[in-house]
Amino acid sequence: MLKALLKKELIATASFFLLNRKDGKRRSPMAALGFAVLMVYAFGAVGASFWLIADTLCEPLVTVGLDWAYFALLGAIATSLGIVGGVFAAKSKLYEAKDNELLFAMPVPSWMILFTRMLGLYVLTFFFEALVFVPTAICYFTVAGVSVLSVLFCALILFILPLFAVAVCCLLGWLIAVITARLPAKNIFTLALSIVVFIAYFFVYSKVNDYLNYVLMHGEAVGSVMKTVLYPFSQLGLAAKGEPLPMLVFTLMFGGLFALSYLFLAKSYARVATTNRGERKMKYKEKNARTMSATNALLRKEALRLFKTPVYLLNASLGAVLALVLCGYALIEGDIFGLDAYMGMLGGENSDIKGLLATALACMIATMNIISAASVSLEGETLWLVKSLPATSWQILRAKALLHVLVTGIPSLLVCATFSYVFELELFYILLLPVFSLVFVCLTATSGLALNLKFPSLRWTSEAAAVKQSVASMLSMFASIGMLALPIILLFIKDGALLSVCTAKGYFLICLGVYAIATAGITVWLKKRGVKAWERL
Repeated sequence: MLKALLKKELIATASFFLLNRKDGKRRSPMAALGFAVLMVYAFGAVGASFWLIADTLCEPLVTVGLDWAYFALLGAIATSLGIVGGVFAAKSKLYEAKDNELLFAMPVPSWMILFTRMLGLYVLTFFFEALVFVPTAICYFTVAGVSVLSVLFCALILFILPLFAVAVCCLLGWLIAVITARLPAKNIFTLALSIVVFIAYFFVYSKVNDYLNYVLMHGEAVGSVMKTVLYPFSQLGLAAKGEPLPMLVFTLMFGGLFALSYLFLAKSYARVATTNRGERKMKYKEKNARTMSATNALLRKEALRLFKTPVYLLNASLGAVLALVLCGYALIEGDIFGLDAYMGMLGGENSDIKGLLATALACMIATMNIISAASVSLEGETLWLVKSLPATSWQILRAKALLHVLVTGIPSLLVCATFSYVFELELFYILLLPVFSLVFVCLTATSGLALNLKFPSLRWTSEAAAVKQSVASMLSMFASIGMLALPIILLFIKDGALLSVCTAKGYFLICLGVYAIATAGITVWLKKRGVKAWERL
């Protein structure tokens, strides 16, 4: 039975690349290869940023004999990333999986179900931590040279390191599940906690340069602190150098914590996973029914799903939250991302350069929202319910795109107003920046919906899979970034040579026109072929 459950979990993980989640059939080899290439690119881009951190720390620390501290510090960073990436997935994967009740109804011991769930979480955490540790090890071997034991132990550490993060994620996921099971407003609690975690993570990430400089200047002091406060990671660092005894200690500590967390969770797993005491009992109240148009009713339905599903709200509309943070930061600091530092890099008036860069930053918010790209997939096996509503297919699809526009567009307009005030933009940009931002938001909304119709993921066991692991969501985000990055890259080629042919305001209007035409074209596709694709689902 354990073998069958492990096979099921591994197939569910591999199905992201190999199976079409619309009909469960195997993808063509070229499609599977294309998705694999996309994932390699995504992980490679993130791994490159950690390579820069490793490259900054490696040689100075190795030179003074603190190579163990180098591994310990990067190992702690990898573990932190694994915890942040897996803590809320643990709650969803362990306690809110769609097939939990089916498995518990079968003659399958709960400890087997828990073990396979933790294995799936281990795979997710492994990829997060490999983004940090693999560049760390390669950079070290490049600087310090290669030894057999060091290479062997680093390979073992790569697979043992995620055990610590998995144990912490599962324990935190259990704690959140226990607390939210007793709360009437568990979605609000989960959402608030998620926002706090992500804000803390982004705050720490924004200070990474200061932390790196401190480590370089006070390497020995940091090392002495790590030997006491972060003792397990100091053993990791010594093991990565090729020392056998620290390798044994590190393995026992990380493996032992994983085993203890598993034994603790196994005692209450079935009870917690099937507990749902937090839902309020509905009491019938007689009142007059309120009528509304089909568009408003469908929009209300989409909004309720968004705001009542924390994993959907947090992962698909993070840009809206960051927009508010960005506005507050800009008002306090009077600048954002060192915008003034870019002045003089391009030709033309500074006011024009500010206008173009402010436009790019305002549109950047839209690239972080993928509401429409997950809206079709979230219908899942209840797709027939929305199809049975007395509304046309186009009205249903339009409501999904409209919600994306509202949730993304309103914060984008706030960002435009803030930038116009802080950067003292010209009247031209003050008037047209909101128009440009809204057009780009509409482009991301329609393109995301089109991608979700082309690559629906209707067979999922938790909302997290439909939102975070679907092909449409990833393609939508990359497409949005590409549509924004291409005009910026063209603008910076040869120190802004493009502006010698076209004025900054003219380039602004050209980009606005291109985005508007693209939005109109995708909308026409949605009304014709998109509707047919929806009806075939």
